[in-house]
Amino acid sequence: MIHKLDTIDRIIDKLIRDLDLGQDAIPYNDFIEWIADALQHIGAYYQFIEKECVIVIEDYEGMLPCDFYKEIRLREACSMAPAGPGGFYGGTLTQTLVNAGLDFESVPAYERFHILAVPGITKIENNFIDETINRLQVNKNLIGDVNANKFTNKDININLNKVTASFRYGLLQLQYLAFPVDERGFPLVPDDVSYRDAMFWKCAYHISMRNPALLKNPRMQDMEYCRQMWNKYCVQARATANMPDLKMLERLKNNWLRLHNVVDFDKDYYRQLGKAQRINLDGRY
Repeated sequence: MIHKLDTIDRIIDKLIRDLDLGQDAIPYNDFIEWIADALQHIGAYYQFIEKECVIVIEDYEGMLPCDFYKEIRLREACSMAPAGPGGFYGGTLTQTLVNAGLDFESVPAYERFHILAVPGITKIENNFIDETINRLQVNKNLIGDVNANKFTNKDININLNKVTASFRYGLLQLQYLAFPVDERGFPLVPDDVSYRDAMFWKCAYHISMRNPALLKNPRMQDMEYCRQMWNKYCVQARATANMPDLKMLERLKNNWLRLHNVVDFDKDYYRQLGKAQRINLDGRY
């Protein structure tokens, strides 16, 4: 399990000291990129943070958040009717800026988030709180004859950086995994010795590939040796992150000793998964 995160500076300082790179021509930006790649290679669930956002669907499409890494689940959707001839943004600040000549598509994602307003929507077909569309279905053939395929508002698909929906205007609630970053936008690294060793050998591998003369240890100038060490510590870091703590062991025990096998935990968003199960004599649980 991962319980603490640390800045990337600690990893880079360790690299400079251990490899005796000195103070000249330190490839700082390269180190950041290599460490970010190493984190993706390790890919343990607990090194990411779970986040939730609301995606605006316009003309059947919506943009994924900038820090999106992997989908957890598409939780709820709300189909809406446009406010008028202005489309989804009719009557909002966004529409006013577009009318004034602003190229809204060129606005960076974070700035767009701050100026985006949805009060221009005047009609809600499904209340977003009380009558949400639960248990969304991923439909890989979403594009096509709507009537023939009998699409519903539950049919959602993720295509590269966009979410494709079966309704033209609306909102979509997405739960996803994201890379934890600091205030500079640099990735945060798990505060664990196995991760630090893995980052070290990942960067040493790239240095031995590009300029082995920077490494003063003759053994480390061998690119194949550094690659083998990186592979070893990559697996070790992943295993360390996935190692269950006491609470997780308790949840695994409860699942293993479950008397009644429930196959549709997804309908309840896995609320009862890992919890102790009690069965009454009348058969109800």
